[in-house]
Amino acid sequence: MARVILQSVKFKKDYMMMLAFLLFFLIVISECILVIWLPWHLRIDGMWAEQVAQQEVIELFDAVRSRSRHISGKLAKPAGAEAALICRSLDRMAGYMHKYGKQMSPQQCREMKDVLNKLNIQLKYCSEKKAFSQAIELDVENYLNTLRGIDLQRKAKN
Repeated sequence: MARVILQSVKFKKDYMMMLAFLLFFLIVISECILVIWLPWHLRIDGMWAEQVAQQEVIELFDAVRSRSRHISGKLAKPAGAEAALICRSLDRMAGYMHKYGKQMSPQQCREMKDVLNKLNIQLKYCSEKKAFSQAIELDVENYLNTLRGIDLQRKAKN
Protein backbone atom coordinates (compact mmCIF):
# COMPACT_ATOMS: atom_id res chain seq x y z
CA MET A 1 0.00 0.00 0.00
CA ALA A 2 1.18 3.37 -0.89
CA ARG A 3 1.49 5.89 1.74
CA VAL A 4 -0.20 9.22 1.24
CA ILE A 5 1.83 12.07 2.48
CA LEU A 6 -0.20 14.94 3.78
CA GLN A 7 1.34 18.26 3.50
CA SER A 8 0.20 21.22 5.47
CA VAL A 9 1.40 24.66 5.98
CA LYS A 10 3.79 24.80 8.82
CA PHE A 11 2.59 27.16 11.52
CA LYS A 12 5.26 29.53 12.33
CA LYS A 13 4.90 31.78 15.32
CA ASP A 14 3.99 35.09 14.03
CA TYR A 15 4.30 38.03 16.39
CA MET A 16 1.33 39.80 14.85
CA MET A 17 -0.87 36.78 15.56
CA MET A 18 0.24 36.73 19.20
CA LEU A 19 -0.42 40.43 19.47
CA ALA A 20 -3.94 39.96 18.05
CA PHE A 21 -4.70 37.19 20.57
CA LEU A 22 -3.31 39.30 23.40
CA LEU A 23 -5.39 42.32 22.40
CA PHE A 24 -8.52 40.17 22.05
CA PHE A 25 -8.12 38.76 25.55
CA LEU A 26 -7.32 42.20 26.99
CA ILE A 27 -10.51 43.60 25.46
CA VAL A 28 -12.61 40.73 26.81
CA ILE A 29 -11.09 41.05 30.28
CA SER A 30 -11.53 44.85 30.33
CA GLU A 31 -15.18 44.50 29.32
CA CYS A 32 -15.76 42.00 32.13
CA ILE A 33 -14.12 44.38 34.61
CA LEU A 34 -16.25 47.25 33.28
CA VAL A 35 -19.44 45.21 33.69
CA ILE A 36 -18.60 44.64 37.36
CA TRP A 37 -17.02 48.01 38.20
CA LEU A 38 -19.52 50.41 36.58
CA PRO A 39 -22.66 49.44 38.56
CA TRP A 40 -20.62 49.33 41.76
CA HIS A 41 -19.17 52.78 41.07
CA LEU A 42 -22.58 54.24 40.23
CA ARG A 43 -24.05 52.84 43.43
CA ILE A 44 -21.27 54.43 45.47
CA ASP A 45 -21.70 57.76 43.64
CA GLY A 46 -25.46 57.59 44.33
CA MET A 47 -24.75 56.97 47.98
CA TRP A 48 -22.42 59.96 48.11
CA ALA A 49 -25.01 62.09 46.31
CA GLU A 50 -27.60 61.20 48.97
CA GLN A 51 -25.19 62.12 51.75
CA VAL A 52 -24.28 65.40 50.05
CA ALA A 53 -27.98 66.25 49.63
CA GLN A 54 -28.65 65.45 53.30
CA GLN A 55 -25.72 67.59 54.40
CA GLU A 56 -26.87 70.51 52.22
CA VAL A 57 -30.37 70.33 53.71
CA ILE A 58 -28.97 70.29 57.25
CA GLU A 59 -26.70 73.27 56.52
CA LEU A 60 -29.56 75.21 54.90
CA PHE A 61 -31.79 74.36 57.86
CA ASP A 62 -29.20 75.67 60.33
CA ALA A 63 -28.69 78.84 58.29
CA VAL A 64 -32.42 79.61 58.04
CA ARG A 65 -32.94 78.83 61.72
CA SER A 66 -30.15 81.12 62.89
CA ARG A 67 -31.34 83.85 60.53
CA SER A 68 -34.89 83.57 61.89
CA ARG A 69 -33.64 83.86 65.48
CA HIS A 70 -31.60 86.92 64.58
CA ILE A 71 -34.46 88.63 62.73
CA SER A 72 -37.26 87.78 65.17
CA GLY A 73 -35.57 89.61 68.04
CA LYS A 74 -34.98 92.81 66.07
CA LEU A 75 -38.21 93.57 64.27
CA ALA A 76 -41.40 95.30 65.36
CA LYS A 77 -44.77 93.57 65.77
CA PRO A 78 -46.20 92.28 62.51
CA ALA A 79 -42.93 91.31 60.84
CA GLY A 80 -41.30 90.30 64.13
CA ALA A 81 -44.25 88.08 65.03
CA GLU A 82 -44.05 86.33 61.67
CA ALA A 83 -40.31 85.81 62.09
CA ALA A 84 -40.89 84.49 65.61
CA LEU A 85 -43.51 82.09 64.27
CA ILE A 86 -41.02 80.82 61.68
CA CYS A 87 -38.38 80.53 64.39
CA ARG A 88 -40.68 78.47 66.62
CA SER A 89 -41.65 76.15 63.79
CA LEU A 90 -37.99 75.65 62.89
CA ASP A 91 -37.20 74.92 66.54
CA ARG A 92 -39.83 72.18 66.49
CA MET A 93 -38.44 70.88 63.22
CA ALA A 94 -34.96 70.74 64.75
CA GLY A 95 -35.89 67.72 66.85
CA TYR A 96 -36.98 65.86 63.74
CA MET A 97 -33.84 66.87 61.85
CA HIS A 98 -31.65 65.80 64.76
CA LYS A 99 -33.30 62.39 64.95
CA TYR A 100 -34.02 61.59 61.29
CA GLY A 101 -31.86 64.00 59.28
CA LYS A 102 -29.34 61.34 58.24
CA GLN A 103 -32.08 58.94 57.13
CA MET A 104 -33.89 61.29 54.75
CA SER A 105 -34.45 60.07 51.20
CA PRO A 106 -33.51 62.26 48.22
CA GLN A 107 -37.21 63.04 47.69
CA GLN A 108 -37.55 64.19 51.30
CA CYS A 109 -34.37 66.26 50.94
CA ARG A 110 -35.81 68.04 47.89
CA GLU A 111 -39.11 68.72 49.67
CA MET A 112 -37.35 69.98 52.79
CA LYS A 113 -35.10 72.19 50.70
CA ASP A 114 -38.14 73.70 48.94
CA VAL A 115 -39.81 74.42 52.29
CA LEU A 116 -36.63 75.98 53.69
CA ASN A 117 -36.21 78.16 50.59
CA LYS A 118 -39.80 79.39 50.96
CA LEU A 119 -39.20 80.18 54.64
CA ASN A 120 -36.00 81.97 53.69
CA ILE A 121 -37.95 84.14 51.22
CA GLN A 122 -40.51 84.89 53.94
CA LEU A 123 -37.68 85.88 56.30
CA LYS A 124 -36.33 88.19 53.61
CA TYR A 125 -39.70 89.96 53.45
CA CYS A 126 -39.78 90.16 57.23
CA SER A 127 -36.29 91.65 57.39
CA GLU A 128 -37.39 94.32 54.93
CA LYS A 129 -40.28 95.03 57.34
CA LYS A 130 -42.81 93.86 54.75
CA ALA A 131 -45.01 91.48 56.64
CA PHE A 132 -47.83 89.54 55.04
CA SER A 133 -50.06 90.27 57.99
CA GLN A 134 -51.12 93.70 59.16
CA ALA A 135 -51.87 94.96 62.63
CA ILE A 136 -55.59 95.61 62.91
CA GLU A 137 -56.60 98.24 65.38
CA LEU A 138 -59.92 97.55 67.05
CA ASP A 139 -62.31 100.34 67.87
CA VAL A 140 -63.21 99.24 71.38
CA GLU A 141 -65.63 102.12 71.93
CA ASN A 142 -68.16 100.74 69.41
CA TYR A 143 -68.13 97.36 71.09
CA LEU A 144 -68.52 98.86 74.55
CA ASN A 145 -71.42 101.03 73.41
CA THR A 146 -73.08 97.99 71.88
CA LEU A 147 -72.62 96.02 75.08
CA ARG A 148 -73.89 98.92 77.16
CA GLY A 149 -76.93 99.26 74.90
CA ILE A 150 -77.73 95.58 75.37
CA ASP A 151 -77.35 95.96 79.12
CA LEU A 152 -79.61 99.07 79.16
CA GLN A 153 -82.30 97.31 77.13
CA ARG A 154 -82.30 94.34 79.52
CA LYS A 155 -82.66 96.65 82.53
CA ALA A 156 -85.53 98.52 80.88
CA LYS A 157 -87.45 95.27 80.30
CA ASN A 158 -87.11 94.24 83.92
